[in-house]
Amino acid sequence: MITQHASVRKLEKYCGTTYNARDGFTIDRAAAFAGVTVAMLRHYHRHGLVDEPGYDNSGVRRYRPAELLRLVQVRTLAGAGVPLAEIGDLLDYLSHVERVLADAR
Repeated sequence: MITQHASVRKLEKYCGTTYNARDGFTIDRAAAFAGVTVAMLRHYHRHGLVDEPGYDNSGVRRYRPAELLRLVQVRTLAGAGVPLAEIGDLLDYLSHVERVLADAR
């Protein structure tokens, strides 16, 4: 199973930007990080493909590694032509398989 730290480093390399774990990403930075528009990110939220992150102390939503990883996965599958209606179930299944394999070790 990929650790959160390792997955963020891979995302940084892939997307050509850095992630500040202390602050997280605002919606515009998260969208840019994943190569989608803010409108598309909100579309993913409406379809339940990416959870909306919680608010920080200043009332701003901050995307953490788990949300960023999920966002990039959704964007990658959508870009490969997988219908949005199938992406959530596919990612949930893959997450389940990953947990089963990790438990088997």
